Amino acid sequence: MSPEELNRLLTAPPPFKEYRLYYDTDGTIVTFVENNHPPGDNYIVLDDPDQFYKANILLLKVKNGKLIKVDPVINYRAGVKLSTEGQPVVKGIAAIALLPNETYTEIEYYERKTNN
Repeated sequence: MSPEELNRLLTAPPPFKEYRLYYDTDGTIVTFVENNHPPGDNYIVLDDPDQFYKANILLLKVKNGKLIKVDPVINYRAGVKLSTEGQPVVKGIAAIALLPNETYTEIEYYERKTNN
């Protein structure tokens, strides 16, 4: 390799990268592309790819052309409540569940309760 070729390689500008975040009509992220961009105009350009790489992408959306973090939605909660039937447990210690063939001197029962 000639000195001119080596100098040209060493002084060449770095390849241009545009970090595009593609999204659908409701703002849900579809894909993140650094180069070889697919056609379409439903994307935003990120200055820093870490905005995408270091985030939980399930909590990211695009709204009004900006990347935003949304609060997680908890639709379903389950718990237990004291009952007269359901899962037998050691009385006062709901974490010690009894199997059907087990017995204990003091038993109470818990059943599932939900917010639905």
